[in-house]
Amino acid sequence: MADDLNSRPASAAAAVSPAASLAATVLATALAATLAATLAACGGGGGGGSAPVTQPETPVPTPAAPLVLALREVASGLAQPVLLNAPPGDARRFIVERAGRLRILAADGSLRSAPFLDLTGLISTDGEGGLLSLAFHPGYAANGKFYIYYTDKFGNIAIDEGRASAASADLADANSLKRVITIPHPGYTNHYGGMLAFGADGYLYAGTGDGGGAGDPNGNAQNLGSLLGKLLRLKVDDPQPPLYNIPADNPFVGQPGKRGEIWAYGLRNPWRFAFDAAGAALYLADVGQEVREEVNVVPAALKAANYGWNLMEGSGCFNGGNCSTQGLTLPVVDYLHGAANANGCSITGGFVYRGAALPELAGRYLYSDYCKGFLKSFLYANGALSETKDWAVGDIGKVPGFGQDAAGELYMLSEGGKVYQIVRK
Repeated sequence: MADDLNSRPASAAAAVSPAASLAATVLATALAATLAATLAACGGGGGGGSAPVTQPETPVPTPAAPLVLALREVASGLAQPVLLNAPPGDARRFIVERAGRLRILAADGSLRSAPFLDLTGLISTDGEGGLLSLAFHPGYAANGKFYIYYTDKFGNIAIDEGRASAASADLADANSLKRVITIPHPGYTNHYGGMLAFGADGYLYAGTGDGGGAGDPNGNAQNLGSLLGKLLRLKVDDPQPPLYNIPADNPFVGQPGKRGEIWAYGLRNPWRFAFDAAGAALYLADVGQEVREEVNVVPAALKAANYGWNLMEGSGCFNGGNCSTQGLTLPVVDYLHGAANANGCSITGGFVYRGAALPELAGRYLYSDYCKGFLKSFLYANGALSETKDWAVGDIGKVPGFGQDAAGELYMLSEGGKVYQIVRK
C-alpha cells in the first residue's frame, strides 16, 4: 500500500513553490512580532520581567470628629426667663418670664415686642414666686388651650387654663383664663415647685414644692393628705368643675385621708421635670437642701413613687441621720454641693435630647445648676447610667431654666435675660 502512495504523480498533492514558501515565512514572522508587542504592552506574555498590575487603594474613612457643644445666643433683653416651650408642630418658641409675661421668639428669630400674655402686677413674685411654667395642650393647634403655673396675690400655687385669641395667634385671650386648681402655700415664699407638662397619656402633671422653710417643717412631702411636695396628675379634658377630674387610675383614688390628685410624693422642690416619650421615662430633678442635688429617672407609668424627702436628701440620709431606703425611689444621679458650693447649689433640670441637628446626643439628658451654670449630660438606658459628661460650654451666669422647641432642639436660659440654643461647635 505504501508503495502505491509514493508512486502517485505530483498532481495528487499540492506542490509548494519557493516564492510561496518565502511569503509564508515573512507573514508568520510579522504576526509573531505583532503578538509579542501586544503582550508586552499589556503586561502579559508570561515573562518574569513584566510590571505587575497596580490595583487602586481603598480610601480609609476619616474618623468622625467627637461632638463638641457650644451655645448660640438667640434672644436677649428678657426679664428673668425661666422656661422655653413650644406647641406641637409650631415653629414659634414661647418664653416664660418670671415677672408675669409670656414672650414669643418667632420662627424668623425676632423677639416679638408684644407679649403673648401679660400678668404683670396680677401675680406675686415674692421670694421664689412668679410665673413659673407653661404647658400647651397636645391639641393646641385645634383648641388653642394652654396652662400656666404661678403664685397668686395670696401666695397660693395657681394653675390656670387659657386660650389663644381668635383674632391673633400671637396673643392670648386674657379673658379666657380659668382657675384649674388652687393649692394653699401658707407661711413661706420658697419651694413652690413650678413645672407643668403633659404626659404621653394626655394628662397634665404638676410638680409642687413642699411648702417652704428649711427641712419641710410642716411634714408635707410625706403627708398624702397634702398636695405639697408632690407630683400631681390631673385630667383637664372634659372636666367637671373646678376644671379638672382625677384620673381613675391615680394610685390614691378613693383612699381615706389621701388626695387622689397625687401621682408621686416625697419631693422637696421639683423645679423642673421632663417626659421622654421615646424612652417612656420621666426625668425629675429635685432641688436639695444644703448638701445634695438629685435627678430621678423612672418609667413614666410608675405610680406612687416615694422620692424620699425629708427622710433623705439625694442618696444620703437627711441631716446625716439614720434612715431606711426601703420603699423609696432613689436618684440615678446626685452630687454634693461641696465647700462653698464649689459643685453647685440648686439643680436646674433640663430635657432629653430628641432633635435632629445633633444625632450623637440623642437620648442624653441635659441639666445645669443655678449657681454654677454648667451644661452636663448623662445617658440612662436599661437601668444603667453611662456617658456622664461636662460639656464645658463656658459661663453664662446663673441658669434658672432650659427650653425645648417643637423640633426637639434644646436651649439654656440665663438669669441675665438671654436665651442660648445648644448647637454643634
